[in-house]
Amino acid sequence: MTYAHRTILVAAVALGLLVGLAGLAGCSRAATGDPDNDVVVPDRVIPADPDLSAPEPAVRSYLEWVSFAYRMANSDIPTATMTPWQAVRIDAYIELNRQNGEGIDQELLAFVVRSSSEDATSAVVAADERWRFRYFGLNTLRYTSDPLEVSYETTYTLTLVGDRWLVDQVEAEPLGPLE
Repeated sequence: MTYAHRTILVAAVALGLLVGLAGLAGCSRAATGDPDNDVVVPDRVIPADPDLSAPEPAVRSYLEWVSFAYRMANSDIPTATMTPWQAVRIDAYIELNRQNGEGIDQELLAFVVRSSSEDATSAVVAADERWRFRYFGLNTLRYTSDPLEVSYETTYTLTLVGDRWLVDQVEAEPLGPLE
């Protein structure tokens, strides 16, 4: 990641955190266990610099940065981990949630690589994942859903761009019902 990209990323994250903190300052009710009244506490820190040196760490970096982007409702945040092709999909999903006035607080509970293959310029990583997530209102920073868990069988297609492995496409098949 270049200095200019990192500077832009830090500025975008800082702006998002300021908006979040301003929203928290306006919240006067204490959390009661009611999903509509629980405050989203911005306890997640900025992820470590992406490790794009090999396919598997690149996928893990992608997941960390996309999760952070969902929480901040800002699709510019994870672009260093993916191709423009995949960035369009992430942007569309974040924009849909923004139009609904929602963000997503998600946590990766399990990530197990089933297989990984690589050639000179592309790679495929297949994994099993388990996630916990919860929607929250962007204006109130209060949860709008109960915590949900879902498991996926995923396949990540990556492309080597220079010396960086970038996620180019994601296929996810849900495994069983949401809990």
